[in-house]
Amino acid sequence: MLDLGQYIVQLLLSHDCVIVPGFGGFVANYQDAVHNESSHTFYPPSKKIVFNSSLSHNDGLLINSVAEQLGVGYDEAAQLVAQSVDEAWVLLEKGSTLKLEGIGFFRYSDDSTLTFEPQLTENLLTESYGLCSFRFPPLSYQSQPEKVINNDNIRKMPVIDTKKVLRYAAVVVPIAVLVGIIPIYRQYQQTETVPVSMPVNQPIEDTISATIPAQSVDYAIEASTDKRAALFYNETATQTTQVQKNKRAQSGIFYIIGGSFKDRANAEKYVKKYKKAGFDSEIIETDNLYRVSLGVYGDKVIALHELRRIRAKEDYSNAWLYTKAD
Repeated sequence: MLDLGQYIVQLLLSHDCVIVPGFGGFVANYQDAVHNESSHTFYPPSKKIVFNSSLSHNDGLLINSVAEQLGVGYDEAAQLVAQSVDEAWVLLEKGSTLKLEGIGFFRYSDDSTLTFEPQLTENLLTESYGLCSFRFPPLSYQSQPEKVINNDNIRKMPVIDTKKVLRYAAVVVPIAVLVGIIPIYRQYQQTETVPVSMPVNQPIEDTISATIPAQSVDYAIEASTDKRAALFYNETATQTTQVQKNKRAQSGIFYIIGGSFKDRANAEKYVKKYKKAGFDSEIIETDNLYRVSLGVYGDKVIALHELRRIRAKEDYSNAWLYTKAD
């Protein structure tokens, strides 16, 4: 008896159907890669073998392969195949199991139906040659991809100078405190002051001694002190200093910025674009950035007026004012 299994396996490597005359046909269907979720195992693409007993007509494929490998004629090979098929049927009718090496098992079921259980020993799909199954357990976590932020064309907010803020606070806070104290002292003066009729030539100290008890020393100091002069001492100088600071805040160089870039080549490209649009554009290099201006002004009021006019245009709505101390 020929071992038909080895011939069938070899033919299924290059053919999708192999017919055993008088027995049935073996059909190979393409099967995608499979993932077994219970065992976490991945299997490569393969050929799935099914048996069709109605395909029993001799197409010559199997017999030619047997004749070529055994070195015999076609008729002799056909007799060898037929003899093997007869012996297979006898084995099955006795209730035994027929095994085709590398293919699978045949047996009769309880209802006398011929059943086939495929048990391939190798992957018959040549495209999957060298691929094998593998097990890969599920990951316990999944990291999020890092977000890449493009810093080009991002407007940088001006840095707040803490020392300037503290200097302004040192001037403004005392003035606010003094302004808040004035009403309190006025109210105190109106409620506590005792009207005194002073002679024209009489010193104020004598008048206080004559009209106010000696133990009221605090009141005497209040009455003899020019509160307004004390509270607003050097008021003119303070106001003058504040005006001078405000004037300094208005001085400097003011740029209307159309864009900021890390790459100088990009900045030069936008300078050309803005000049073509009619702006007196230039590059200001600061803070490791190349800022492209739409105009430069020496007065803050004029610069703000021009900024509102430029931002009214849709293409320049993101323009902003950059101050550079002179």
